[in-house]
Amino acid sequence: MERMRDGAVTLVIGMDGGHLDAVVEALVSRHRARRLSAPDAPGAVPELTGRLVAPAWEGRRVPPAVVELPLCERFVTVGRTLQDALTGPAGAGRLHLRDVVVVLEAAPLAEQLLGRRPADEPSAPDDHLPSLLARQIEHASVVLLVGCEQVSVAVHRDLVAAIETLHPAVVCADAGADEPAPCTEAAELGRLGDGAAWRRELAGAVPRPGRAPERAVVFRDPRPFHPGRLADLVAHGLDPERVGRVLRSKGFVSLASRRGAVHAWASAGDVMTLTRTPLRQGVRGAPIGQELVLLGLGLDVERIRSSLAACLLTGDELLDGPAVWSAYEDTLPDAPMPA
Repeated sequence: MERMRDGAVTLVIGMDGGHLDAVVEALVSRHRARRLSAPDAPGAVPELTGRLVAPAWEGRRVPPAVVELPLCERFVTVGRTLQDALTGPAGAGRLHLRDVVVVLEAAPLAEQLLGRRPADEPSAPDDHLPSLLARQIEHASVVLLVGCEQVSVAVHRDLVAAIETLHPAVVCADAGADEPAPCTEAAELGRLGDGAAWRRELAGAVPRPGRAPERAVVFRDPRPFHPGRLADLVAHGLDPERVGRVLRSKGFVSLASRRGAVHAWASAGDVMTLTRTPLRQGVRGAPIGQELVLLGLGLDVERIRSSLAACLLTGDELLDGPAVWSAYEDTLPDAPMPA
């Protein structure tokens, strides 16, 4: 593969360790690029951008660069800030973000997203890791799987299918000495995260040719959910044996017991969160009722839709009004907005 052109920046994200270091070194050597790091600290990105664009300010050529970012909660913010800085005036029109390479270990990914845990280790899913892994995939242009020898051929096949389900346009490859990390060959990336399947599904994007229809379910309805019935569905009704493996779900929901509130719904693997948003029902621009997308493998689309529909208020319940709704038992999560 040809050397990256001048001004091209590749961001490599992954768990800090040998695999991440090896991928970065291979890219640096292959493309004769500079190696830089993006520490997870306030103010780090402006300093990093300055180092990247310094040659342009001095009238010299801008060699390609590989920027290493160990996985952290702020990786999306760091990546977008870097992208904005490179394409804005600070980049002097000489730099662009060519690729975001995400390095993922096959066994932990299978455990957290697919629920493929060893029989002798029935550990509970991590509260934060499934979402972090899913977000990595959604913000990548290239996903590089490492440690594939630790999973079976069937699990590896499902991992690739899961990655393509979460981000249909991503390039997915196994790590290898001869081809450590492919490139998308895109001249310039779009806004990071815009290619995520849940965003495209909610926006009504046309599925890519050949995409299996049983991998996505979009559910919309103006009526609020009954919190008790929805809690039962979340706890027992979305099991893989019943509806297929739900990998990811995102969207907005309204609950009859929380009058006027709009909640952000998100799940990855077996972990679901419900977070209050500043939006209010009935305010211009706010979602009306339910806007949900569920992504997975082998989904029973009609069963999922009918199960969600059964959680909506019935006609008689709607007539009862907010005074009755506020007394409904509500055991669903109610996380506050992040500060």
